Amino acid sequence: MKGVVAAGDPRSAQAGADILKEGGNAYDAALAVMLAAPICEPLFTSLGGGGFLLGLEKDKKPELYDFFVEVPKKRIDEPEFYPIYVDFGAAVQEFHIGAGSIAIPGMIKGIEAVYKDKCTLPMSKIIEPAVKYAREGVYLSKMQAGFVKLLEPIFTSTKSSMDVYGMEDGNLIDETHLYKNPHYADFLEEFAKEGARLFYEGHVADEIEQITKEHDGLILKEDLKNYQIIKRTPIDFMYKDYEIVTNPPPSGGGILIAFTMKLLEKYDLKDFRSYEHVKGLIEAFNTTSDFRKEHVDEFLHDEKLKEILDNDRLIKNYCTTMHSRLNLWGNTTHLSVIDEEGNAVSVTTTNGEGCGHVVPSSGIMLNNMMGEEDLNPHGWFAWDEGIRLPSMMAPTAVLKNGKPKLILGSAGSNRIRSAITGTMINNLEYGMDLNASINAPRIHFEKGVVCMEPDVNEFIKAELAKHYELQYFDDLNVFFGGVQAVDGNLNGGCDSRRGAAVVKVE
Repeated sequence: MKGVVAAGDPRSAQAGADILKEGGNAYDAALAVMLAAPICEPLFTSLGGGGFLLGLEKDKKPELYDFFVEVPKKRIDEPEFYPIYVDFGAAVQEFHIGAGSIAIPGMIKGIEAVYKDKCTLPMSKIIEPAVKYAREGVYLSKMQAGFVKLLEPIFTSTKSSMDVYGMEDGNLIDETHLYKNPHYADFLEEFAKEGARLFYEGHVADEIEQITKEHDGLILKEDLKNYQIIKRTPIDFMYKDYEIVTNPPPSGGGILIAFTMKLLEKYDLKDFRSYEHVKGLIEAFNTTSDFRKEHVDEFLHDEKLKEILDNDRLIKNYCTTMHSRLNLWGNTTHLSVIDEEGNAVSVTTTNGEGCGHVVPSSGIMLNNMMGEEDLNPHGWFAWDEGIRLPSMMAPTAVLKNGKPKLILGSAGSNRIRSAITGTMINNLEYGMDLNASINAPRIHFEKGVVCMEPDVNEFIKAELAKHYELQYFDDLNVFFGGVQAVDGNLNGGCDSRRGAAVVKVE
């Protein structure tokens, strides 16, 4: 099967390409990447986390598989839950880890659901690249090894983690040592035979409950057994002549991207990195932040929220707000796959940063999504039990005349929406090719602070400083996310910020 795979690491992408070569479709390839990525990109994803898959097929409506993590019941007053700090250079971010930070994982049930609905190859074939990597070992790229070092406090926090990510000398895995995870290979082979029941009701579920009991966690076996994936109708909106499809609530990322694009639709951005371009993006992001506070965060679990994009009066009012401001002068991984038959898949998955605890028999690090500040805007343990945590993850597709033009998504926490919006604008408005669209310098706005990659002229910098605090980065930085994209011509583009790769199957 011809096609192209864009993923967060060369080996992750190659896993998908190998499955295309075996005759698998885009869904088969996407699952192969999802299963291989925890070995090739151990910081960014794990089967102990969750995510979203947006699928497009010829002459069918797009479908969204929601297998994101779910809020467990707060069963004890003081769960194991403590902060660590990550220095991105120009910005420091705080995360919480520990057994109390684990949300109910959805990845494995999501993989099983997509497999049953969409795949053509047997699961025993789809797992082959990941099993080979885990059993024979891989050398991490220098960039991936650097990311592991970045989160050293998490990987060294428990014996179970050091058993997987540590070396005999007590140091963490790096690019100079072969990294193996034989328990993960064993788990995948067992999963191919038994299915998701293994994780949610079998001996892996027993081990997760044991972690809860020994380390003051929250998740019990009954929580795992009750978890269900949800098929959702994606948000669908027009931007000029393009139809854009993205992740619906309770994920917040899709609706915020849609709103920002609505604001920019009638604004003249002029040249890339011009004064108009920079201030237009910043004020669109700023106005979207107001919209988020007033109309989104409190209503993410309201079924009617996505109808707000049809409220022309509201959109017009916020456009007025944006233009008044203009006058004042604005660990996650993603994969995209498309095959020759027009099947296109966009998947964003995450483990947060990892909670520090690994399920011993499976080699799987569990997530820390209950400890992600971005996902818990009302405070720690404030969400009701049993609901999906909100997310910025937004696998997205742009269609022209009903055919896929751009299939993309991003990693990067709250920077996901600015990364996706910027990439779409670069491609649709400025005519940049995929790689240029992705690797052009980015702008992100949050809480009155403008984060900006170089280069920008001194006049714009000075104007920015009059209105906002500016965090100016010296180079492209992993802080700004990681976009992977493919298009309808079977081209691919990937993000140099995270060492991503494209593999094309001719």
